[in-house]
Amino acid sequence: MAALASSLDPPLPRCSARERLLDAAAVVFARDGLASSTTREIARAAAVNEVTLFRLFHNKQNLLAAVLGRLFAASPADSQGAPPPETDLAAIIRDHAESYAASLGKSPMLMRVLIGEIQHFQEHELSVIREIFRPRRQQLIDRLRAAQASGIARQDMDPAIVADQINSIVMMGVLRNTAPLSQEYCARDYINGCVDTFVRALEAPRGDTPRSQ
Repeated sequence: MAALASSLDPPLPRCSARERLLDAAAVVFARDGLASSTTREIARAAAVNEVTLFRLFHNKQNLLAAVLGRLFAASPADSQGAPPPETDLAAIIRDHAESYAASLGKSPMLMRVLIGEIQHFQEHELSVIREIFRPRRQQLIDRLRAAQASGIARQDMDPAIVADQINSIVMMGVLRNTAPLSQEYCARDYINGCVDTFVRALEAPRGDTPRSQ
C-alpha cells in the first residue's frame, strides 16, 4: 500500500544544476580543502557535467564565492538604507550575533577550511571574500552608530572595531560549539554571555552626549 501511494505521488521537483553544484561544492570544499578540491570532483558530486560547472561559474574561485555568498546572503534589511534610531543595545547585538552564528553554523567545517587556507589567497580572492562579508558587517556598524546617535551607546567607541570584535567572538563560539569537544554550556548560553558582555562594555554612561545626526 505504501509503495502504491508513493507511486501515485507527484514527482518532486529536481534542484537546478546551479543549486546542486553549490551544495556539492560546499561539501567538497569542507572535506578536501579549497586548494585540493577540483572542479571535476565537484561536478561528479553534483551529478552534472564539468562543462556545466564552467558554463555557470567559469572557475573554482567564482564557485567558492557563490557558496560563501549563499551562506552569508544579505538580509532584506541590508538594502533598506540607514537604520532607524535604536533604543535597545542588547537587541542590536543579539540580532546580529544570532544571525551571524546561524550563517556560520550552516557549514562550520567550511569556515575552518577558509580560516586555515586564507593566508594562501591572492588579493583578488581576498577582495571577493571581503565583499561577501561586508554587508552584514556594515549593517552592524550602522546600527551601532545609530545607537550612539540615540544616546544608548558610548560615544568613545569605534563601531568598526566593535563589529569586528563581535564577529570574531561569535565565530570562535560557533567553531568551538561545533567541535567534538565536551561543553559546559550550550550555544544559546554563549550568545547570551556575549550580549551581556558587550552591553556592559558599550552602554553609554550618564551624561554622555549623543552624536548629532
